[in-house]
Amino acid sequence: MPDGPEHPETWVFHLAMAWLGDPDHSLSYEERLAMIKERAKEMGEPARSAFTWIPSDTLVHKADISYWISQPWNNHEGRMTLVGDAAHPMPPYRGQGLNHCICDVSNLISAISSIRSQQSTFSEAISAYDKEIVPRGAEEVKCSVENGFMLHDWKKVLESPVFTNGFKPMTGHDVAETKKEEPGASEHAQVQMQREQEVAAH
Repeated sequence: MPDGPEHPETWVFHLAMAWLGDPDHSLSYEERLAMIKERAKEMGEPARSAFTWIPSDTLVHKADISYWISQPWNNHEGRMTLVGDAAHPMPPYRGQGLNHCICDVSNLISAISSIRSQQSTFSEAISAYDKEIVPRGAEEVKCSVENGFMLHDWKKVLESPVFTNGFKPMTGHDVAETKKEEPGASEHAQVQMQREQEVAAH
């Protein structure tokens, strides 16, 4: 909002549209914009207008979604580690990237604090940090990829809990209230519960 909320004509927006398929790297800015506007005709409002009103001189860039599943790395006896997207670059389809980054930083600060207080060596503290972040990051990247494929398949979207159950609490998704690995608990919830039990045990 360059000139504030009272001047919407000066606002700058970032719009993104994604779909499954092989990318055509030969398209020009104009051809990409034309493709986006054509696809937007089938969307509901306000998305349809947001895309069809894009100025004709807009430079439409292409961004391939990339990711990798977190794997253990060599921390060189605690002298090196990874945080955020360096540790778990994930697609945006669950909106969890920033949340995990905040968790990473919090855990890393705790590890560094234990080193400063001489409760742990560099190797011990950073290795413990790595042991937690790798499986957590790997699980979230896989969940994000899975959710991305589902969101681009309308038949799967119609079968999703949001459509079949509505916005009601689902069994197993509130980890705080789920005290054990119940048959109805989701795989993600079970992984989270197991992780919390391991942390509590230490």
